[in-house]
Amino acid sequence: MKIGLFTPGIISLKLGAVKNRIELAESLKNYGWETHLMGRVEIGLAANNYDIRAYRESLKDYLVKKADFYDVVLYEYDTLPYDRSLFSKKTLFIARPALLHYNYETIKIKYDSKTLIKHFLKKLISLDLNAVSKEQRISNEYGEVSLRNADVIQVQSVRDKELLVTKGYSKNKILIVPNGISDERYKLFDEVTFDNRGDDLTIAFIGTFDFRKGAMDFKFIIDYIKKEFPKAKFVLLGTKGLFSTVEDVLRFLPKKYWNDISVYPRFEPLELPKYLSGCHIGIFPSYFESFGFGALEMMAAGLPVVSYAVSGPSDYAIPELLVPIGNKHSLAKKVVDLFKDKKKLALLSNESKIISKKYNWNDIAKKVSEEYKTIIEARL
Repeated sequence: MKIGLFTPGIISLKLGAVKNRIELAESLKNYGWETHLMGRVEIGLAANNYDIRAYRESLKDYLVKKADFYDVVLYEYDTLPYDRSLFSKKTLFIARPALLHYNYETIKIKYDSKTLIKHFLKKLISLDLNAVSKEQRISNEYGEVSLRNADVIQVQSVRDKELLVTKGYSKNKILIVPNGISDERYKLFDEVTFDNRGDDLTIAFIGTFDFRKGAMDFKFIIDYIKKEFPKAKFVLLGTKGLFSTVEDVLRFLPKKYWNDISVYPRFEPLELPKYLSGCHIGIFPSYFESFGFGALEMMAAGLPVVSYAVSGPSDYAIPELLVPIGNKHSLAKKVVDLFKDKKKLALLSNESKIISKKYNWNDIAKKVSEEYKTIIEARL
């Protein structure tokens, strides 16, 4: 069986948005799959050409000519907004939503004043204060067309499947394939123990630092925790995204605590356990996710993760550590209460590691391999 895993990104383990494709591809090889990782360069675009319109056209042209080489093609859900009849009938076309645009309809993300003013001016220029930007509207429409024309929709969480069903998609058309962790990385995470941690609270966060990830809530959370534990420290990992530099991130955080906040815009995946080795608890104040891989990584290192109850973490985080979306007070209080109870902290640390082991890439790949083959056989 041959599978092409397509992404508009650059194929690199350093990039979180692409890493899961690479790791899934490697694991599928163990079950007899011939895997082809296809970034924008591999379909003929320049590495520095990140024009989504050009990518859509190039992906279409490539698959019109070569889709029948594959048994399965897996692609980002808003990148192939074309009629299914253009492509090989024998190939299984699977649309993979990274972040479902439907979430924006019900979840209100907090922005800083500069961004709010910019959004308001755009709407004012369009003469419609309730308008979605033209670019976002087009992207949403392309997402709809892509999903409707896909043979299968592959999501990463239970809630995303439930959301799509409410939008009229058949539950029988939707597969749940979560992200996972490789055996190699589990071995490294298992070396992280409480013996490596000091007496003063150290809190970790893994993820890009942006508004969707709760950028506007971090100031309150840090303030609250520092009042209870003045020596507390914070480690923010993989922050590069909307805000590229350490300085960009720090401007959102209390200046008086900057010396106690370590920001790492990028890190080598195999070095992540080293960064987490001195941490006690993870936080994940994201407003919506497809999976929230950073939270699972923290749990693999034995960090209980206090998270907003969003798609992804709601599937695997310890239930008592989930709080309502946007409730930054509850999140910060749970961190404080947990660190005060060292016995419970140790128990939840162990439970976090156990839960994370359920997301082994080999187990996930075995299941998805069987599901793909079952669907293909049923189409013959």
